[in-house]
Amino acid sequence: MARRDWETAAPLLRQAIPSAPDSVALHYELAICATYLELGDEATREFQWVLEHAQAGSEEATVARTWLTQTRRPAAPEKTDERLGAERERNDAKAGNSGVRGVVEWAEAGQGVQPLDRKLLHLVGLKNTHTSGLRYSIRSDSSGRYGFEHVVAGPYKLTDTIAGRPLWRLKITVADAEEAVVDLGPNNSAKVRDDFPERGPS
Repeated sequence: MARRDWETAAPLLRQAIPSAPDSVALHYELAICATYLELGDEATREFQWVLEHAQAGSEEATVARTWLTQTRRPAAPEKTDERLGAERERNDAKAGNSGVRGVVEWAEAGQGVQPLDRKLLHLVGLKNTHTSGLRYSIRSDSSGRYGFEHVVAGPYKLTDTIAGRPLWRLKITVADAEEAVVDLGPNNSAKVRDDFPERGPS
């Protein structure tokens, strides 16, 4: 997973799940692999499992629901009315008037910088701030462009992964009623600039 070697990771995760069938992390990582390998049915099945079993409001549950919604796959129902109510409250809280956009690029070994197609990015509100608990996820288009819309203004972590080593992990502040422009590339990667070197995901 850390190397983003999805073809190698996926079969290993499939072998590991029967030994730990209740592991949210294993199901979630397999779902991530399946999205990159264009295995829609498997990604749907694993993300639905994650949505049913992950803690309400967790990053895993949020990413699962976002993917299922964006791909127009039927999302698994919430377990309880209390959970449904909490989800509605989170959705209402996530409706802001700001945005973040940019281009995401990367250079593989021996190659020049190229736009990353369908790169999954996450905007995560910081703990102990008014954006705490807010999470947005989106994929870049075929030209590497991405755009978060209806974002609540405030401080966030912009990253490309929930589990494993990230390519980017930046702290940004989104101004009210404005659109921040943040291009992602080798020059501001986690190897060059890591705004959360010890704390990891907020």
